[in-house]
Amino acid sequence: MAIGVLTFRAHSKLNCLAALAIIVWMLPSLADDQITKKDGTIISGQILSVSGGQVMFQKPSSTGGFVKLPYYLTDIQSVKMATPDAVAKVKSAAPADVVAALEPVVTQYAGLPADWVPGAMVQLATAYSSLGQGDKALAIYTQIGTLYPGGAYDAYVIAGKASMSLQQGKIDEALAGVKPIIDKANQDVAPSPSDGALYANVFLVYGQALEAQKKYEQALEAYLTVTTLYYQNPALADQAGQLAKKLRDANPGLGVP
Repeated sequence: MAIGVLTFRAHSKLNCLAALAIIVWMLPSLADDQITKKDGTIISGQILSVSGGQVMFQKPSSTGGFVKLPYYLTDIQSVKMATPDAVAKVKSAAPADVVAALEPVVTQYAGLPADWVPGAMVQLATAYSSLGQGDKALAIYTQIGTLYPGGAYDAYVIAGKASMSLQQGKIDEALAGVKPIIDKANQDVAPSPSDGALYANVFLVYGQALEAQKKYEQALEAYLTVTTLYYQNPALADQAGQLAKKLRDANPGLGVP
């Protein structure tokens, strides 16, 4: 009888431990994200969405289960959140695929102070522009400027808007937009990889604007600047190389000034 009781208790204990192991195994997936508040408090859980100036966050409760709580963006110093698979998988995808993948992600997380978010927004705006949806592209660029003012993505916004101006035939407006960044790039003797990728975007637009003005030598120089100096983004370097080849093919003997 005692043996049976002990066996029952042992099985019960094993079942409890197994259940606990499952819970512990599940917790990391809900605790991958972190919010660091300006008062130094660190909160672990899962970032669900951003809306109305608040981050909706899910974390384990003290009584078991999980609780959803909002945190004001103005109270947040930084966040730690891995780039979603949907964003990582469309780095070199066709514009229509980029829009399909990133529209819901940007809607869900726009405003979150994580580097991948404005990066995804830039990619989405570029895809809109490629599909001829200039109004949506402009809306995204404007949103980036509003949500991430004075940040590293300002130059991408400027380049994107300049590209749209160029598509609309507003060449002078496009050149005026990128000129300050071109001047900065020309003074930057040792750009970082991230700066190089940024400058590549700007020099591509610059070259296309100069080509539209029939300033072919200067346009070629802009394209070759991307392929030789700002090649950190292979896709942009390849695009610049193709534009340079096309320009040379159309103008035999063309060289840089």
